[in-house]
Amino acid sequence: MALAGSAKRLFGSNWWSQSTRVTCRQTPLCRGLFGKRGTMGPHSKVLGHANNDIYEMQTHNIKPEYIEEYKELVPKHMATLKDKKDVPIRLIGSWTTSIGPIQDQAVHIWCYDSFEAMAEAKMKLSNDKEWADMKKARSKLLLSRSNQVLMAFTYWKPQFDHMSDKIFELRSYTLRPGTLIEWGQAWEAGLRYRGSDEAVAGWFSQIGQIHQVHHMWAYKDLKDRKETRQLAWEQPGWDECVRQTVPLIRHMESRILVAMTKLDSSK
Repeated sequence: MALAGSAKRLFGSNWWSQSTRVTCRQTPLCRGLFGKRGTMGPHSKVLGHANNDIYEMQTHNIKPEYIEEYKELVPKHMATLKDKKDVPIRLIGSWTTSIGPIQDQAVHIWCYDSFEAMAEAKMKLSNDKEWADMKKARSKLLLSRSNQVLMAFTYWKPQFDHMSDKIFELRSYTLRPGTLIEWGQAWEAGLRYRGSDEAVAGWFSQIGQIHQVHHMWAYKDLKDRKETRQLAWEQPGWDECVRQTVPLIRHMESRILVAMTKLDSSK
């Protein structure tokens, strides 16, 4: 309710009228996402990227006294997966949280060609002694861990090449149930107001915490982040993207990440 009240004060009392929602669904772009009345498909088909890659985001909350030991142990073992040609998994990148709600945190993003490949990779790694030894050693360093299965938005193909020297902002949005397609419609239009070097990836959740979206951005430093975001507000049309998406959000958070490994977007 506090978010809704703030939005009303910011955008006016008619910011989310029923007529506005109906008009949205009547635009050509929105019809492309919603389809004809009664024919809307699953989000994975309507919004998902055409190559059907599956992404897994793993989050590790590390015991503060073991953060350096973790950074020494885990990335080294994860890098060896490139040599396991029979395991259909690819590490996109690993980061630690520099600024965010939880410190001493690591985020890893993996890519699989399909759900079948993900199941095969997990089965093979569960029988890999080297991997099992790493997980056993890692367990002593962690407070907790979680994972989430994601798909990339069809209009936002992840790009990580040559970005290891940048800082990353991971913005996570928990949406009101039933609003994901409206979010995708607004951001397909809104992304044009953000720089191509800034926009790294956009995903929506499939398994784990659902009704959630993640946007990842890259910047030279925090000063560059401030200036880049300010430039977006100076472009006519960006405010409309914000106006459309704010009412869809239940919760949001931002994390500044620093890469632990070389990032890879190649197939």
